[in-house]
Amino acid sequence: MAHIKRTLKLAFLTPTDQDPQFNRVVARISKHPTCHVELVFEDGMAFSIFKGSKLFFKQRSFSNPDYKLLSLSVSNGKYQSAYAFCSQAVKQEMDFTDCGMLGAYFQFPSCPLFCNAPSSSTGCTFCSKIVTEALQFAGVGEVQHLHPCTTSPSNLFEALKESDRIVVDTVPFKQNQLFMMGVLR
Repeated sequence: MAHIKRTLKLAFLTPTDQDPQFNRVVARISKHPTCHVELVFEDGMAFSIFKGSKLFFKQRSFSNPDYKLLSLSVSNGKYQSAYAFCSQAVKQEMDFTDCGMLGAYFQFPSCPLFCNAPSSSTGCTFCSKIVTEALQFAGVGEVQHLHPCTTSPSNLFEALKESDRIVVDTVPFKQNQLFMMGVLR
C-alpha cells in the first residue's frame, strides 16, 4: 500500500518599509529577516495569530509577495493531526500575547505569560509558538527539539530550511499568476 503524501506550507513574512516598525525591528534582529509565520494547508486554510487579534484558522490567498513559502511533504497522518490541532485550537479563541512574543526574542523569565505552559492552558499565544505547537503535535521531526515559548519565526525557519522533505510548491494565487505569465501551462 502506497503512503499518501501531503503538503504543509509555512508562510514566513518578510516586512517592508510599509509594515509596522515593530515588525521591521523583529526582522532586523533575527537571523532570517522574518516577523510572522502561518501554517497553511492544501485547502487554503491558514492558521496563526496577528498582534491585536484572536487565533484564526481561515482561508487566505497569500497574494502578498513578501511571504516566503516553505513546503514540507508529510504523511497523511501528520497532515491530519496538524489540521485537527488547528481546528481544535481556534475554538479556544486565544488572544495574542505581546509579552510572550517578546519573550521569544529577549527571554524575559519574569513575564507572567512567558512560561513553559502550552498556549491552550494560558489562553494566549503568538504566531511562531502556536505554529510550532501544531507541528510538534503532528509529529514533524524537524521541530521536536524546539521550545515553543522561545521559538521566533526565524528560529522556526532555521529548524525547517534544511529539511530533506522540502518540496517545490506554491499557493493558488501565485500559481494563477504563473499561468497568466506563461511560466506554467
